[in-house]
Amino acid sequence: MEGKASNKVSKRAFDYLLAIYIASPGGKPARLVDISEILGVSAPSAHEYLAELINQGLVAKTGRGLYSLTPAGKRILMKRIWIHGVLEEMLVRIFKIEIDSACSIASQIDLEVEEENAEKICSMLGHPRKCPHGYIIPHTGESITDHAELEHSKPCIKILRKIGH
Repeated sequence: MEGKASNKVSKRAFDYLLAIYIASPGGKPARLVDISEILGVSAPSAHEYLAELINQGLVAKTGRGLYSLTPAGKRILMKRIWIHGVLEEMLVRIFKIEIDSACSIASQIDLEVEEENAEKICSMLGHPRKCPHGYIIPHTGESITDHAELEHSKPCIKILRKIGH
């Protein structure tokens, strides 16, 4: 039974959502073994935490050892990618920080920035469409939750978290 999804997630929960995304090319369900490998944890540990994310309504079990993001999980992932891209753009454009350093800094604080503050920064920057790496920044309110649209953010996601490969 699915639980209610929260808008605020822990770094661990976000890393799991990101791992599912990375392990599911073309929107296919992610395999438990791939998720655990990306995260550097045992399959039983990953299985246990995935059960929590299922209860939170962020992940769905789609078969034996297969998982996918729910619409709520996709929304959270998109929001975090948006906030990360906006922070990265601000750091590069305003503070003249080198792109990869800006990405690293943004990845350390993106989970702490509230949506309303990110919206203020985004507005001040003129709602940038791409991050400094040249990848699409999904904006809140846009329906870019299908996997094809997320693909455009994948390279920046790899830098966003050390779990990417």
